[in-house]
Amino acid sequence: MGRNKPLNEITSADIAEWKVELADAGLAPSYVNKKIAALSKILKTAHDAGAIDKMPSIKWNSVEKTRFRFLDDSEEKVLLAYWSANNDQDNYDLTACLIDTGARCFSEMMKAGWDDFGPQFSTVTFWKTKTKKPRTVPLTKRVRDILARRQKAEFGRNKGPFTHQNEHTMRSRWDTMREVLSFHDVTPHVLRHTCCTRLVLAGVDIKRVMEWMGHSAIVTTMRYMQMKPRGLEDILHVLEGGSQKPKRRREKAQEGLAR
Repeated sequence: MGRNKPLNEITSADIAEWKVELADAGLAPSYVNKKIAALSKILKTAHDAGAIDKMPSIKWNSVEKTRFRFLDDSEEKVLLAYWSANNDQDNYDLTACLIDTGARCFSEMMKAGWDDFGPQFSTVTFWKTKTKKPRTVPLTKRVRDILARRQKAEFGRNKGPFTHQNEHTMRSRWDTMREVLSFHDVTPHVLRHTCCTRLVLAGVDIKRVMEWMGHSAIVTTMRYMQMKPRGLEDILHVLEGGSQKPKRRREKAQEGLAR
């Protein structure tokens, strides 16, 4: 379209051609959609202000659902064992804290100060978040123990439990870890996905998961629902060769009382 083209001259054909150019440049459909969204917002603002007569029709790219990378229990043990074997207590502790809180690594957990934690490390409040809204989450015993230990150590003199860590050094150590363990797609943000996925798979209702993770829109949280079997376990007996549906706990309990 060109940067000098007036907004009132942009047509649907121009936008379609621009989408092709972006795709030819190697941009993913989801990223192209972000570009289109920005243009759409500009055009809508211009239309609302009366600068253009009408909005051109815009077609969005269809985007396939992406699989969230998360760690299962065995992968978590492998990752923690790696940090332990390399005497990397900082990344060991940070990994556990990120998994159990779902915090964003660099903008939340690594910037949390000691004053952001509740009494006996019962909670943590992240004041500066991506959504601009503070959120407070309770802490597991594992995290409470880690924080208490780090506060008693020399880290207690720092502003927070992980504020002394250098982001560049950390990224370098994670690069090495990925090569050694062949965890090529595991980043610190995967630990946030791990927390959210575990909450969903455990059956926590979607509204509370959204609140825990600090998502600004429930549609973000809903994307994790693709990981949940949605109660299909109840019909698994058909494939297992059973002719009858397994009895529910209440039915079994009633049989026991009748005996």
